[in-house]
Amino acid sequence: MAREKCKTIEILSPGKNLFYSKEAIRCGADAIYIGAPKFSLRHEQANTMEDIKQLVEYAHRYWAKVYIPLNCLLYTDEDIELTKKMIKEFYEMGIDGLIVQDIGILELDLPPIPIILSTNAMCFTKEDAQFFEKCGVTRIVLPRELTFEEIKDITDNSNIEIETFCYGFLCVGYSGNCYLAYSESLKNTKSSDKSHYLASNHGVCPERCMGNWTLKDKNGNVIKENDRLLNLRFLSLNNDMPRLFDLGVDSFKIAGREKDLKHVKNSTAIFSRTADMIAKSRGIKRASSGRVILGFKPDLYKNFNKGFTDFFLNGRKKENYSKYTLVGSYVGHAVDVKENSFKLDTDIKLHKGDKLRYQKNEDAVKTIAVIDEKDGIYYTEALKDDISGLKLYRYIDFEGFKEVEESVNYRVISVKLEFEGNKVIAVDEDNNRVEVEYKKGVKRLENPQEELFNLDIECEFVIEEVIAKEDICIDNADEFRAEIFSAMREERKKNRPVKQGKVIKNNEPYYKKELTYLANVTNKCSEVFFRRHGVEKIEAGLETDANIEGKRIFSARYCLRNELGLCSKTKPKEVPPMPWRIKQIESDIEYRVEFDCNKCEMYFYCDKQP
Repeated sequence: MAREKCKTIEILSPGKNLFYSKEAIRCGADAIYIGAPKFSLRHEQANTMEDIKQLVEYAHRYWAKVYIPLNCLLYTDEDIELTKKMIKEFYEMGIDGLIVQDIGILELDLPPIPIILSTNAMCFTKEDAQFFEKCGVTRIVLPRELTFEEIKDITDNSNIEIETFCYGFLCVGYSGNCYLAYSESLKNTKSSDKSHYLASNHGVCPERCMGNWTLKDKNGNVIKENDRLLNLRFLSLNNDMPRLFDLGVDSFKIAGREKDLKHVKNSTAIFSRTADMIAKSRGIKRASSGRVILGFKPDLYKNFNKGFTDFFLNGRKKENYSKYTLVGSYVGHAVDVKENSFKLDTDIKLHKGDKLRYQKNEDAVKTIAVIDEKDGIYYTEALKDDISGLKLYRYIDFEGFKEVEESVNYRVISVKLEFEGNKVIAVDEDNNRVEVEYKKGVKRLENPQEELFNLDIECEFVIEEVIAKEDICIDNADEFRAEIFSAMREERKKNRPVKQGKVIKNNEPYYKKELTYLANVTNKCSEVFFRRHGVEKIEAGLETDANIEGKRIFSARYCLRNELGLCSKTKPKEVPPMPWRIKQIESDIEYRVEFDCNKCEMYFYCDKQP
């Protein structure tokens, strides 16, 4: 199946709220995903309908898109009715797509909005892509765990739009099949009806994976104690974007609807810059209009991070970050070390508030903070080690963080003006054309191009070229620009490309005849959908049952055996007796750990009802 080459490239940025979303667009986002009032997978980042409507109006000025995640699992008729009501309202306000996890939504009578299947819908294979393409789904968001070859297998064998994550926080387990939060909620509430609304598949996740764990073997011997065994580095595929685009990836998604403003601005600017490079080299366009004028210099280390990884894209490797890892940008070797001060052997400048990490010999990684600076001498609390000659890495760049946070950035659409007698012809960069009557004043412009150029953070247009055979006389430049831009705005609104979706209710056979509780069928609509497509046996989703004893609670391609150098394929004689047990310290819940070495996957099971 020959995939049509991508004609545009899209950078999809997180919208925590209306303000953050606008800032992302100003920093180069082609599209925004922003949480609905309910049923989005970031419970704390809900937004009002009015704010979403304002965002749609703002984004569409740049022909940028707004996608709404309605990607929670649904459980009751009331959930489904409220979802239907919201979808109708979103369609009326002009949103560009719905990101959904619950397959039951495909069974509803939907308006023609493009449907995007969330990464939580677990579309791992070409069979998933082919099936949902035939059902009218517009796009699938691929799991973060896929390798380059697995993505290629999907793009080679389908024509559905493909979205991949390119940056941000990594879930250690397969999204959609992590029930750690649900098991903890059950421990506290003893009720599935309450707990499934307090779980990660419903946008409530205490992120226990990033907490502390103790791992023991079959005999109770400690393998690792009170360690952040599942706390991964940040994903960054900046260097891999060109070849992923050439595979047929349409959209590159930045994770982080819960992150701060500098994360949104900085990461959007970085990946937008890469998209510009790809677009230029491939002779294509970005998916939206306008160029960016930044008030800061983008740098990944101007975001908080835990170090970076490409995860499994380029093959399996050790991914664990933990509290003992060197992260940050190298700033130099420590020299002239005193009891509470040091210098650097480089020209890099540190600032009060910076935090650095170092490692001496094989000791644990340690942190020092710069509490003052004078004449190139950096003062800190009394040093516990002699750090002379050690490499220092800055992982908190105080001034860099501040620079991004406080920056003023512009997104501008270029307009060319041509004066002809009593009219002005305006043409924008997308070849939208308007004519406005030119009311000649008495004030002659000495340099029309310079005098009519004006940056305004609330205005999307700038006049960057002026052609006139005669003198241009304009008394009020602001009023003149406003008239031109108002006409151009209306013309762009008429000509904005709009993609419609159409879910196809057919009897296309699903490629599985049986679905276990891991398929997350949690309502009657999702069951009807799969039965219509030939599935004969369907277990109710795990989060509908208060009894999870013996059930798989967590699934991951990430493997503790590999991470700890205890892989049975490389060191079979050194593997501690199985099965292992792992205890989550903060929630005080213990799980049995199993490994499927043929699939290179790791699972946690709940042997005892929490």
